[in-house]
Amino acid sequence: MEMQADDNFKELLKEAIKEAIQEASDIRKNELKATMTIDNCVKYSGIGRDKIMELAHNPNSDFPRFKVGSKFLINKTMLDEWLNKISEEKRIL
Repeated sequence: MEMQADDNFKELLKEAIKEAIQEASDIRKNELKATMTIDNCVKYSGIGRDKIMELAHNPNSDFPRFKVGSKFLINKTMLDEWLNKISEEKRIL
């Protein structure tokens, strides 16, 4: 019985390590890109998906997005600058 528990623990640990490696790899790939998707932007900025979508769709927003076909992309450098700007302005989104 104890051997089965050890095997289960080893499998869980192995899966957790695989997931962590995959997540780190995904993060590294995204760091190399100049743009990010809406979902990447949500994870990166900590701003909720609904709010990011609202900003992206608002033609009067200064949010740094552009479209490729129907897909929104966000310039990472400009996003950092925009985040600094709204923080300095103490803007409420």
